[in-house]
Amino acid sequence: MKKLIFLALVAVFSYAKDVYIVHGFKSSSQYAWIPSVARELEARGYEVKALDLPHADEPKLEEWLAALRAEVKADEESYFITHSLGGISLLRYLSQADVKGRVGGVLLVAPFDEKLAILPVLDAFSAQKPDYAKLRKLIAKSVVLTAKDDKIVPYELSVKVAEGLGARLIAWEKGGHFMDVDGFYELPVVVEELDRMAR
Repeated sequence: MKKLIFLALVAVFSYAKDVYIVHGFKSSSQYAWIPSVARELEARGYEVKALDLPHADEPKLEEWLAALRAEVKADEESYFITHSLGGISLLRYLSQADVKGRVGGVLLVAPFDEKLAILPVLDAFSAQKPDYAKLRKLIAKSVVLTAKDDKIVPYELSVKVAEGLGARLIAWEKGGHFMDVDGFYELPVVVEELDRMAR
């Protein structure tokens, strides 16, 4: 009996889906809603890794791409949640990645792929568009969450990312940039959408 229980546990943990959470500019794995989302997904049986990318206050594209290459295992059991700058970083990484098969899914919160007038320090990240033709074939399921009152990443830019990916768009009337100053220490919609995506 003990052996059967052990084998069942091994099977569960061997096939657990991996969720990577990629933060944004001036952020970390402990920012705003990220810890709450990580805890909720872990409670549902996912293996969650909230990343801490280098020099988040002065990010450099190549450093972030190198960190993603080192930290991420991209396959059909891999799912990604990103916020803001984390979105374009992930899409640039996946555009270059040599992935066998497909990636399970991505959920991007307030993404962009064009220069932001108020944040020229991030221009290098969007100097080149992600390879959307490759990404549409590579990513099995994709969702973009945006808010129409986002004053950092204009709503229209997130819509363009959704269109590029062929992603399902969730557009809130209010939500800002989904930051701590916007009151987002929890974001249940992300948990529910990721869980739906992975089932």
